[in-house]
Amino acid sequence: MLEEIMIRRSIRSYINKNVEEDKITQILKAGMQAPSSKNSCPWEFVVVDNKYLLEKLSATHHRAKHINGAPMCIVIVGNSNKFKKAGKWIQDLGACTQNILLEVVNQGLAACWVGVFPKLKRVDYVRQVLDLPKELVPYAIIPIGYSLEENEFVDKYDESKVHRNKYNK
Repeated sequence: MLEEIMIRRSIRSYINKNVEEDKITQILKAGMQAPSSKNSCPWEFVVVDNKYLLEKLSATHHRAKHINGAPMCIVIVGNSNKFKKAGKWIQDLGACTQNILLEVVNQGLAACWVGVFPKLKRVDYVRQVLDLPKELVPYAIIPIGYSLEENEFVDKYDESKVHRNKYNK
């Protein structure tokens, strides 16, 4: 898994090839393995492969246009009925989203995290496009597909961001 962490990056271009169901299942399983506060597992997923809906979701905001070029996406939503501690669900869905992104790389695919929450205009728009019930809060959209681009290692390590014993006096 370390290799997937090191080469994962946002890719916004996809070729015209469908993602196999078994790969989608593995990606969703990885998301569901994420840690969550009080083991609440507040996530649910909407798998979208309908071209009309992908086009509508690509209008979520100006940085979401590439959704339209993907063969599918996973919309990660939080189920407010499972929010046990205020605000913790946001961290839970962040961990879930990261697991999904890493498994996408493991499956030989490409993806990009498109933020929805906490912008209420975006949340409401995605809820309307997908006709979601009020208890499901759109958190992120992950367009997924095959790409001609390759995930390549980019060294992001920055020693200046590491502080040892500096702030715990």
